[in-house]
Amino acid sequence: MDDPSHPIPYVFNCDVNGVKISGGADLIVVVASPLAGDERSLNRLMKKLEMYIRFISSNEFRAESGAPTTANTHIKVKLHLESSSVARELLFRCNDWVRANNATLEVENLE
Repeated sequence: MDDPSHPIPYVFNCDVNGVKISGGADLIVVVASPLAGDERSLNRLMKKLEMYIRFISSNEFRAESGAPTTANTHIKVKLHLESSSVARELLFRCNDWVRANNATLEVENLE
């Protein structure tokens, strides 16, 4: 499933996990090159998001970061500025799913 040539090269890896001293974490997905709106790219994006949610629900996460809540745990997707609007819309529709799994989704442009 790894594909170093794709904007989401490693679906099953956490790109950045910033554990907070006060509990929770900022988990960051970095999409450094433009993400297309094709089915394969959108599937990789959703799989990556699903893996982050699974990690948040894990005993490993709780041991490192404490109990996740929507206030202390964030999944931040940093998208290349030229990424597809379809990908951005898909992420917007994932807000409730992420919140139901004790985190808040934030989508930002990669600086």
